[in-house]
Amino acid sequence: MRIALRFDDTSITGLLNASETSRAFAGRLPLSLHMSGSGIDLCGRLPFDLPVDAALVHCGWANGDINYCPGGGWLAVLFGDEENSRRYSGQVTLGHVECPLEVLRDLCGPCDVEIERVSEGE
Repeated sequence: MRIALRFDDTSITGLLNASETSRAFAGRLPLSLHMSGSGIDLCGRLPFDLPVDAALVHCGWANGDINYCPGGGWLAVLFGDEENSRRYSGQVTLGHVECPLEVLRDLCGPCDVEIERVSEGE
């Protein structure tokens, strides 16, 4: 399933995987979320919990991943520090962005994000 993430004036798409967690996330869309940039990600706390298969919880990420951290209920769009990310446990990969990572690196500070499903053909 494809999703659109609109960060103020910047819009990107992401492709969710077929996990139960991703399907539950998609089922809660559309969603408005306040996120903040940290230099390696854009991160915000979801107003709800998602179901998680313990077998899919892992350490680290690949740059471009869209991750859920069930320990704090955080949604993150990650664009940096992949080489050091194994030190971060409790990660569940929901999908991956479909844009150059530079687009995300240009976003900094707090921003409001609108996340919605993208219809086939868009």
